[in-house]
Amino acid sequence: MGQSTAKQKPKISVIGGGPAGLYFAASVKKLNPDTRVVVYEANKESIHSLGLGYTLQHLGANLLTRQNPNFKAELFQDNECMDITRALFKTEFDSKEFLFDDGFSVTRSQLMAYLLNQAIAQGVDIRKRKLTRSTLAKIRSKSSLTVGADGVNSIVRETHSKHFGAQSYKAKLKYSWFINESIQTRTEACFYSFQAPEGVITLTSYPLTVNKQVVIIEVSEECLTKGEFKSRTPEQCVPYLNDVLSRNGDAINLRSAGLPWYSFTMNIVNTPTHDDIALIGDAAFSYHFSLGQGVSSAFTSGYLLAQCIAVSPDLNTALKQYANASKLSSIKPTTTSLNAIRWLENIDRHFEKTESSKQIDHFRLKAEFQHFIRTESAA
Repeated sequence: MGQSTAKQKPKISVIGGGPAGLYFAASVKKLNPDTRVVVYEANKESIHSLGLGYTLQHLGANLLTRQNPNFKAELFQDNECMDITRALFKTEFDSKEFLFDDGFSVTRSQLMAYLLNQAIAQGVDIRKRKLTRSTLAKIRSKSSLTVGADGVNSIVRETHSKHFGAQSYKAKLKYSWFINESIQTRTEACFYSFQAPEGVITLTSYPLTVNKQVVIIEVSEECLTKGEFKSRTPEQCVPYLNDVLSRNGDAINLRSAGLPWYSFTMNIVNTPTHDDIALIGDAAFSYHFSLGQGVSSAFTSGYLLAQCIAVSPDLNTALKQYANASKLSSIKPTTTSLNAIRWLENIDRHFEKTESSKQIDHFRLKAEFQHFIRTESAA
């Protein structure tokens, strides 16, 4: 497998310099110092600051600790680490707090800079290069292993989609990113679902500081065709969103991240390996952000692949072990993500059928309410 010989230093080419690619590159280089590891990143994702953020819970923090026990000190340096222990759920009628699996928030620029530094410190070669199918083929021909870590629109995944058994589910949902800055103190993870004339608006937010949160607003595709949303960008919708989402005691003061409305696409593969290629992160499996597993699943797949390479006698064996481990670890989040997406696609009907006092519990436990959809459809 691959093109290296016994006299050549093995080369692993990583396509994509996001969380999955950089975490894997640093991990595999640390475990295999004699292996040459090159990360190809078209947009210098690793040093871009898009004003967005991540929340890492127990699993993600554990995986960072395995790579670097002092990661928090290096990740945050002089910045505040926002620990999250509570989750706040709200509708315009009610609010409830729940325990949150201890986590913390970090800006995208902070995490990318930290992961980039970790990779460089281990001797990983970072290259800016926009790839096409032909350049991908050339890189693969000179590599022992090619790793697709290039996200939901992965060129590696697309090029070999039949071999991976790749499937995509494009949700009938639209979302965009915002920052909320206000005088109101907020240290909880927030999950809101507010009824507007156009449809139900959901808000997911995580604190970056006590007065600043990274926010995802999501609505149905149909909602964006109506009323105050029709033909409007996320930035143009800010005044209306502030008004609707402030109706239950919050001081919502959104600022658009300058990004459009996105359609969420969930990726699934039957196998994350093919010959001398492996997929990690969103290139293999992408989950709805309501699960809170995006960056943790990226680290998990990178960790699994690096460990399989380290303990296996050859790459063929390593890729077989990785394929088995990856499929096992993806079963539960794949099912839960699909259930959550299908519930959210029908959120307007759910809220019509659910009395206001029960809407928070229905929204919070959405993945468990698929019987509601099936029953209503059958009727």
